[in-house]
Amino acid sequence: MTKARLGKESNERERLLTKSLYPVREIMQAGDLDFNQLLQRDLDDHRVATSLIPYLLKPRATGPAFFPPIMAVLLPFEERRPSRFPSIRQEPGPVTAEGMPWQQWQAGDSFQVRRLLDERGNPHSANLAQLLWNYAEAKLVVLDGQHRAMALLAIERTMSGGWQGSEGAKFRSFYEDQVNQYLKEFGISESLDLAQVEVPVTVCWFPDKTGEAEDAHAAARKLFVDVNREAKVPSESRIILLSDAELLNVLTRSLLSSLRTSNGDNLLPLYAVEYDNPDVKTSQPARWSVMTNIHLLKMVVSRCIFGSPKYLKNVSETFGGGREKKSVRDSFMREQLDISSLFPAEVVDGGTPYRRDEIGNEKFPIGQADTISDQFARTWGAAILNLLSKLAPYAAHTRALVRMEKDWSMVVDPFASLARDALFGGVGVFWTLKDSHDHFLEEVRQKKLKTTRSENDDVIRAWRAIEKKKADFEVWRAEEYLGSAGQEKQAASKEAFGTLNTHACQLGLMLTLGSLWEVRKRECSEWSFNELPAFSEALVVAWNAFFEAEDGRKTRDRRLVFSRSVQYPINQIGHMDTGRAVYFRYFWLQALATPAAWEHVADWFLSQQSLMEQVERARRLYLEFMASEKAKRLKADRPKSEGRAKEEKLQKEAYDWAVKTLRKALTTWFFVDADDFDAWEESSRDIVAATDMVDEDLEIATDEEEADASEESPANLQEILARASEEE
Repeated sequence: MTKARLGKESNERERLLTKSLYPVREIMQAGDLDFNQLLQRDLDDHRVATSLIPYLLKPRATGPAFFPPIMAVLLPFEERRPSRFPSIRQEPGPVTAEGMPWQQWQAGDSFQVRRLLDERGNPHSANLAQLLWNYAEAKLVVLDGQHRAMALLAIERTMSGGWQGSEGAKFRSFYEDQVNQYLKEFGISESLDLAQVEVPVTVCWFPDKTGEAEDAHAAARKLFVDVNREAKVPSESRIILLSDAELLNVLTRSLLSSLRTSNGDNLLPLYAVEYDNPDVKTSQPARWSVMTNIHLLKMVVSRCIFGSPKYLKNVSETFGGGREKKSVRDSFMREQLDISSLFPAEVVDGGTPYRRDEIGNEKFPIGQADTISDQFARTWGAAILNLLSKLAPYAAHTRALVRMEKDWSMVVDPFASLARDALFGGVGVFWTLKDSHDHFLEEVRQKKLKTTRSENDDVIRAWRAIEKKKADFEVWRAEEYLGSAGQEKQAASKEAFGTLNTHACQLGLMLTLGSLWEVRKRECSEWSFNELPAFSEALVVAWNAFFEAEDGRKTRDRRLVFSRSVQYPINQIGHMDTGRAVYFRYFWLQALATPAAWEHVADWFLSQQSLMEQVERARRLYLEFMASEKAKRLKADRPKSEGRAKEEKLQKEAYDWAVKTLRKALTTWFFVDADDFDAWEESSRDIVAATDMVDEDLEIATDEEEADASEESPANLQEILARASEEE
């Protein structure tokens, strides 16, 4: 326990401590940062500049400003990358320093810890200690209170002219003018000694986390989560990036790490994924430049790896609203990742034994997490990233984004560089710029005589540069996807990606992968997990062939097939929430059933009938969905329609509309013969979809508390309409 303070330049330890507190972003370059090494929430520079700094500096008649202690931890680094500390050893006898006896522990050349002894050689009652470290091998990283620490650093660097040459120089625009403005506004002259500004600091190190076998950074991540558990809750994005408590988060992070380390694999760039959004989950990414986000990746891992298996084995199953059985999900994960090939019947990790057949999301040998993660990355991870990287629309988005990044690579203006960093490099910078700009606009709207920033402020100019680049990106994406940047093509491209970039569409794509892999496993006695990447590549080639398919009608551009404004659209989904992913799975399955696509996946199945069984079950589910949604709209338009006869008439009208609409969409876009569709519709009308596909034993609850509370799929249209009526 100690303190850091401001004031005149000196070699006093409390002044040096202020300079030694580092946010993670100033120690490691964002491009070098592995997602398993993330320690902190993103810094909200806007909040620091507009709230914390004036709180520290503004004189108050009511008493002093107070910051709770900053927590910092000593961690090992080698050339700015996380490393391991040498083993620590205790010196055999007292060490004399500054005329006093100390007990000393030494970790190679990295750091020393000393504790003051009394005349009898026992720890002194004053509880005085010293921590000394080698700046080349260790850094004091702020673990909790990084915003408070940044407020101190911003004032210190502005007062001392220390921004230039510091690792935080790129963030200078957020602070320097603001601090100077506050100093002037509060009547603080440059000659005034700020030594009275002191902030308590808790300095931590891990005595048991030294030596090559120990990971101090992993311990710091856990400590971060523990410290923040009861404080302001970190965003869901940050929890995924930090937490080692759930295997689901570990596997999700491995997808991002694969993108970080990909080399020549034609994978989407990491900056095409939104993983730093401080807000709650949304149905699609909030940032216009990205293609997907970390929440979607987590949902994909959850559904494809943990299940429940019924959602992959039964394409007519809808997502229920109840709690899924952990035992079923864990068992399915062990099957999906072939855990039996990785570990013996029992594995001991950190002194704790784990039974292989009990390994699950919340109970797994954390020391072996990399082994499980590597198995995932080679198989499912590679397959998932293939779809997101190489499918025609997503590849086009990526190419446009790369074009924009290269076009911006030569910028030299500070504001332009800051804007570029927000889109392609700096974690959290985008949201800081947005908040700062919104704050400025609100001040202008309120007609304040004095605003915190001006029109020419680099932060404001940076955000406006980002907004201007959005228009350029729309042009490039239309060119890459539709081959033209005309106004009509731009509008068509924008609408198409308004659907393609939703969670519902992307999760539906991944559910298709998972469901067809289940077919592959069931039909082929010699399937292998190692085939998954090649299987996904075949799906990509097939879907891309569908997007390019022609039938002599130039107006049928199948790259726009999921848009709602095209003539005879198949997409009749109003709210594209995550739960609607099962209907998008049908769209992706139907595309594979076209002649242009099927030839590229035929070798993976016994016959086309294997695929058509999935298509027709999924089609029945979607047809009933369309009818139920239409019935709800009809009831809303005709509130006086009551009585059994009128209800039946309304149901028939809704169903007839759904049949007619779906028939037209399939004949227009998917090469389906109208007579074939009618024959299918008549034969499947009274059949409960896919009842023979579910292994009911998997869903039997052995414990009442653990029972799956999710609702079963409605058996038929009448049941759907009855439920809708009850809900209304």
